[in-house]
Amino acid sequence: MQNESTTSKQNVKDNLDFNLIIHMNSLISLLKQFLCPGCNKYWDGLTTVKERNGLYMQLEFMCYNCGFLTRLYSSPKMQNGRRHEINVRLGIGGTLCGLGHSGVMKLLGALNLPPPIQEHKYRKVQEFILNYVEKAQEQSMIDAAQDAISEAGGVEELTVSGDGAWLTRGFSSLHGIAAICSTTVSPKVIDTNWCSKKCSKCQGAERTSGAMEKEMIYEMFCRSLPKYDIKYISYIGDGDAKVHKYLTTNPPYPGVIIKKLEDTNHFAKRMLTRIKKIKQENKNEVLSDGKKIAGKGRLTDADAIKFKIYFAKAIRESKTDLDKLYEKSWTIFKHHYSTDKEPMHDWCDPQWCKYLQAKLNGQQFNHNSKPAIPRACLDLIKPVFHELCSKTGLARVHRFCSSTILRTALGLSTIIYNDGYDSLDKLFTSFFSSIGYYSAECFGRLHTMRKSFTSKIKKRRKKRTTTTTATNTSSSESDDEMSFIPNDKNFTDLTQDLIALELSEEDADMDYEPGRDD
Repeated sequence: MQNESTTSKQNVKDNLDFNLIIHMNSLISLLKQFLCPGCNKYWDGLTTVKERNGLYMQLEFMCYNCGFLTRLYSSPKMQNGRRHEINVRLGIGGTLCGLGHSGVMKLLGALNLPPPIQEHKYRKVQEFILNYVEKAQEQSMIDAAQDAISEAGGVEELTVSGDGAWLTRGFSSLHGIAAICSTTVSPKVIDTNWCSKKCSKCQGAERTSGAMEKEMIYEMFCRSLPKYDIKYISYIGDGDAKVHKYLTTNPPYPGVIIKKLEDTNHFAKRMLTRIKKIKQENKNEVLSDGKKIAGKGRLTDADAIKFKIYFAKAIRESKTDLDKLYEKSWTIFKHHYSTDKEPMHDWCDPQWCKYLQAKLNGQQFNHNSKPAIPRACLDLIKPVFHELCSKTGLARVHRFCSSTILRTALGLSTIIYNDGYDSLDKLFTSFFSSIGYYSAECFGRLHTMRKSFTSKIKKRRKKRTTTTTATNTSSSESDDEMSFIPNDKNFTDLTQDLIALELSEEDADMDYEPGRDD
């Protein structure tokens, strides 16, 4: 019985380990329903804020009848310092939500809560938090590196993906970050770096942001041996040749030439960029059929986007087989270039190709049954396929980790990305006596949502894929179009592709030069 009682008390204690927002008038109304310990009469008295430090408050309640004083402390102090737990939690929460001091102040103001601690104190709290976060981040990256080595069969020469990002868009930002990811089935961040033009260490470097990006990545390559006892022998970049050139001219490992592989997203995006550039440059030119490239029934932006999606799909499905990748890439062009007199469907798939479906059913297929992209327009963009879909170009494509992930993969982002929200339990416990009841519940829910989201999307996509496949097989009157039916295992990557379809300003300004390594 005694053990059961102890366990019950422990559960109650854990369940009450949380912070609560309560209006002061409600608290005073509650106090007036209890007897004062000093005079044994219903309490009625004065409430005073004796001390306030950010969200922490020390309240004093004095009874009018007998002068008895009672004090209430709104938050405990940290185990190893004078800081109050609630203010440290606010600092961590602000970082998780991307809020600075002014943003936190707006939030607290809207909630009718006291303002945060002064800005210089808030910076001190952030420095205090950083020490704990960096320790947890370092352990997470060590574990990620070991996972990559294990998945590679114990080989200590890895292929990695890298990218940099800046606080503001363009190359005028003062602060930048860079990260390196493993290329495992579930890529994880294995190293990060940061640089600031205001930092005394970084001021000796070139002043441009682009130059500091290559130096940050180079520094991570150089420290891979002392840090993890591994070498990064292949580098997957975003299409920018500066980083790889820097790694080649300044080899981080004597006698080892770093091989450059291509980021699938960026490589496939070149298809869209090139076609749009050609359209823009030739918008006023009259083609061989007497019409211009743009307009109704011609080559539209939607067609260019489809080509990009099909190209990305071909890469992901066949990146381990160069011959198959070559065929699937050229299938995109040949399928659309086909006519009744010259069908070019040898490499097509009956799953989506209406010509092959009709042929298998012993039926005649009419290529003119729906509006097609005119050959004159396709002839104009054929050099794009010659450049991107050559075996030399396609050989550079490899598994990648999204740059969007890389840009969020520092500090807390690294920990959450590598190990999930559940991993914050250890981090919070290192700060406080416990993570807290609602903190544990909140992070647990986020962790579950994160795991189930992809699963739900895959199920929906699988259902749609099954329906689409059945429709394509049974219908003989539908359009002759390549269906976008991704494999389940590739759905997450393709979703990233769809999100990134919009051209950036850099892409819009990019000149089309065959063979250019942009």
